[in-house]
Amino acid sequence: MLFHPIDTKEAFNPANKNEIAHLWYHVHYNQMTEHFNKRKNRVEYVAKKQMGAIHIHRELKKVAENITMQRKSSLADLANHYHVRQLKAKPIARIIHGLGGSHVRETSLTLHPVYGVPYIPASSVKGVVRHWFIEAFCDGEEKKLAEHETGALVFGTQAQRGIVQFHDIFLINQLVIEPDVLTVHFKDYYGSGKPATDDQNPNPVTFLTVNVSDVDIYLTSCKYGGNIPSEELLKEAASWTAQALSEIGIGSKTSSGYGYFTNIEDVTETEFLPFVKMRQQEKEKQKALEAQEKHRREEEARLAEMSAEERLVVQIEKLTNQPQDQEKSKTVLYNEVIAQQNRPAAAALKAYWQRTGNWNVKKQKQKQYDKVQAIKHLLGE
Repeated sequence: MLFHPIDTKEAFNPANKNEIAHLWYHVHYNQMTEHFNKRKNRVEYVAKKQMGAIHIHRELKKVAENITMQRKSSLADLANHYHVRQLKAKPIARIIHGLGGSHVRETSLTLHPVYGVPYIPASSVKGVVRHWFIEAFCDGEEKKLAEHETGALVFGTQAQRGIVQFHDIFLINQLVIEPDVLTVHFKDYYGSGKPATDDQNPNPVTFLTVNVSDVDIYLTSCKYGGNIPSEELLKEAASWTAQALSEIGIGSKTSSGYGYFTNIEDVTETEFLPFVKMRQQEKEKQKALEAQEKHRREEEARLAEMSAEERLVVQIEKLTNQPQDQEKSKTVLYNEVIAQQNRPAAAALKAYWQRTGNWNVKKQKQKQYDKVQAIKHLLGE
């Protein structure tokens, strides 16, 4: 931890470094190793010579699961006010995003600063799709985008913002982070502009790549009341996104085959909308439970303001025809009525027994017959 910022050292020093789930530590911070210098008789810190595969901690897998569910739930709630499309795609090969970012090894990887997982920022997704659109529909000339009604509405221009929002793509499903190697054969040529001669030693450069089974891609749009329905615009944007990711890819080294996707399907109707329906049912159920709980609290507050005699009447009036309630009426509640000599409660108990067939009983049912006679005596009958 010698070369870490002070606040990072304070946070990480007590921890087992192998148990840290957040990938920022392993990719950006953990770049030094201890080396004992026998000549100087001391421990020195040197850069790691080789970057190996990074273990995905079980806690990070839980974070990834929570991200997936949290975002899907939030978008399902948003669907009441926005249009939402969900695409599912499979990478053809590994993905490299952020290779040229700031990093001590000069080969970075884009990681989410909060969740600590690899991801493709929404700005990159929009940029790729926008570039594909300009090449496909504007003859490769960016100035023509503003003249294209559909493109201007989707991506926006200097005069207006676009109505479609592209969301981050999280690279988390069956995540594996492994090293790859780029070998520079003419180091002096690229570094100093010298001739590319065969006597120059190759310079292997290790960098990290991401491998996942599939990704979820989300696009949303506000409900726009223009000439072209916003839902149709969103469907067009989803189609363009699928074509852009399959034809030109995303991230670094796409010319070498990285960052391309295949089997891109729009699963809005088959996966997302059923989830929205389930989410709405859960919310309605939760709302009903909250209403019941509110009613229960209000009833408890109302009962708390009553006298013991008044509460006993309410308890009897709330009895159902269930066997357990009938038994309760003949034992606990009956005893309270007699103990309090509560005539209103006795009248309520009489009405309940009449409803359940326990009032007009014969002498053969001695116990219940005696209880009925006691209630009649209390009521003056």
